[in-house]
Amino acid sequence: MLAALRDAARDAGLTRLVAPVRPNGKHRYPNLPMAEYITMVREDGLPADPWLRVHARAGGRIRQVAAASMVMAGSLAQWREWTGLPFDRTGDVIVPEALVPVHCDAEHDHAVYVEPNVWVEHVLSDAGSSVSS
Repeated sequence: MLAALRDAARDAGLTRLVAPVRPNGKHRYPNLPMAEYITMVREDGLPADPWLRVHARAGGRIRQVAAASMVMAGSLAQWREWTGLPFDRTGDVIVPEALVPVHCDAEHDHAVYVEPNVWVEHVLSDAGSSVSS
């Protein structure tokens, strides 16, 4: 998928591709700020996160955190329906597979999820691309 995206960008005459990447391992560390999470590396120096690692192996470089890449807001009834969780008190709620906690305000019957992602830049060349996990 990443190779096809890089190829399409190159074929369109672009010299670089900047992708908003949702690190697929971040949900295991919902309370860890994204800025810290992206610094986690394996012994081989590659990112600990599997999806960031795919980008790194393809030549991508992490540029910065996109602090509010996706925002989902709703009533507590909606959040209960969406997640099956109680959403019955004010504070942070850990939702399975969410990258960060959902902020719940019981007094105002409102909860909001603000998901950070990561900007990864790929410098494109005429040479073929190779992507592996």
